[in-house]
Amino acid sequence: MQPDPAPSATVLQPSRRTNVDEGVPTAPQAALRLERRLDGKLWLVTGEQNVPVEVVRCFPWTAPGRLLSLRTADGEEAAFVADPAALDAESRRALSAVLVRSGFVLEITRILAVEEDFELRSWRVLTARGPRAFQTPLDAWPRRLDGGGLVLEDVYGDLYRVSHPHALDAQSQKLLWAFVD
Repeated sequence: MQPDPAPSATVLQPSRRTNVDEGVPTAPQAALRLERRLDGKLWLVTGEQNVPVEVVRCFPWTAPGRLLSLRTADGEEAAFVADPAALDAESRRALSAVLVRSGFVLEITRILAVEEDFELRSWRVLTARGPRAFQTPLDAWPRRLDGGGLVLEDVYGDLYRVSHPHALDAQSQKLLWAFVD
């Protein structure tokens, strides 16, 4: 009995998925090439497609460089990359550059305001890199990190970390703790 082939880069047909648990693609394998173009976007290039994609890391986050879903602007999965090592060198470089940019986490040093409005919570904060404004869904709450920190994920998937919540000024703590369970 032969072991099931583990897909590392699979282009999926619309509405078809890869069964990651079993390691068997449900769509045919195809050549997958990625390019980072002058517009700064990552582009999926196949025999029949040439489309900009966003990289979405799949659970678990303990392997942040693996199990990557490449999605169109509509949120549809265009391809799945289980292991970037299976890609050609140019595609790996393009993917790596995008992952480095998306892995950037801003450290919150002060919370200036938090306002709720129509399904969104708007945050105005100071970070180690200057002032920022971002939005989170109303049902999204800060997640606790090992070591006592918190992380917030905005509607675009950017991460904001509060490494030492108890070290924030009193007003920032008051605003933050209202949203921590």
